[in-house]
Amino acid sequence: MASTVDSTRVREHSEENEPLFEEKLDRLAKMVRRSRYTVFFTGAGVSTSAGVGDYRGPEGAWTRRKIKQLEALGPLRSVEDESELRKLKEEAARAEKKAKARVDMCDAQPTPSHMAMATLLRLGLAHYVITTNLDGIFRKAGLQAHEQLCCLHGDIYVERCTSCDYDFERNYHVRQPEVHVHDHKVGTCARCGSAPPAHYTGTPGNLKMQNGRWGGRMVGTRDRNCGTKDTHINFGELLDEVDWTEADTHCRRADLCIIAGTSMSLRHITHFPFLARRVVLVNLQPTPDDHKVALRLWAKCDPVFEGLMARLGLAIDPIPPWRPRDALPLDRLPAYVHPYYKMKAQLLEQMALLREAEAEDRRREQEQQQQEEEGEKEVVGRGYQPMR
Repeated sequence: MASTVDSTRVREHSEENEPLFEEKLDRLAKMVRRSRYTVFFTGAGVSTSAGVGDYRGPEGAWTRRKIKQLEALGPLRSVEDESELRKLKEEAARAEKKAKARVDMCDAQPTPSHMAMATLLRLGLAHYVITTNLDGIFRKAGLQAHEQLCCLHGDIYVERCTSCDYDFERNYHVRQPEVHVHDHKVGTCARCGSAPPAHYTGTPGNLKMQNGRWGGRMVGTRDRNCGTKDTHINFGELLDEVDWTEADTHCRRADLCIIAGTSMSLRHITHFPFLARRVVLVNLQPTPDDHKVALRLWAKCDPVFEGLMARLGLAIDPIPPWRPRDALPLDRLPAYVHPYYKMKAQLLEQMALLREAEAEDRRREQEQQQQEEEGEKEVVGRGYQPMR
């Protein structure tokens, strides 16, 4: 998938001055209150504070990929290429010094941004989330796929049947290791029995992918009736029709779409937010669509969502326990799952137990507080003597 970003675009991170930022947060809160159907369209920027690397910041995957591409040109690099390569390397070096320790996607936990969106959905003040992130964090924030959440580029925990379209929500990283980049085969569907065809090889041979399909030699993003697949969307691949339709449907229904944490550089999907009546864009870096939106906030996501919730007078929900719907017992994970990801599945189970214990502690505290308040009211009621 070729980049459509102008190589000379401004990459500097900029933030609003405080008075202007506060004013824009006031406007955003007013827009959310007035909206009848709010959709969030999110990118890697909502997960950077969770320790997951983004794609287009100085440390992002896209930036690293671009550096490699320019280096590979060697003596064929133009003066402009040399200038861009030097600038990218300088920015990456500066960012590396300041970077937080990165975490594996499997370890990443919901940020204030994830939980603010989940809270707004629970309260009916927002209605749907569309994300381009594979990290599964919105699931950990309590959102239900398809009902509340569309993962346009897939999810590391999802195994989808190519026949019955059922999504198996697993407790492990489902993608097969060491497979062809465009092969998404996982296995046989436990619900309908769909399996890879007899002529599956896992290699393209002399075939070329046609409209997301490999005709059974491999399992593409749009191949049908060939068992289960992972839902990862790699560069150059078509989105699954299920996810495309969901994004289109909810954006068309929305009177407000809030874009958060994306550079809007993947132009095959950036039209979705603008199907809504009004659009807000939250991102630290410039995007090609800054001039199209009703409100533009130049900031990181967490301060924006924390400020929004404060203005709405709402507390952000605590992170809930997450137990994947189709989790397998740890001793029954598929043989192909790497020991590293088996260990991550065990940590996921431990995290669920921790979250459940935290939830139980909060429940007991609330119950105790309620009892104390009722006791105080009873004492006051008994002690009150009207004047005669």
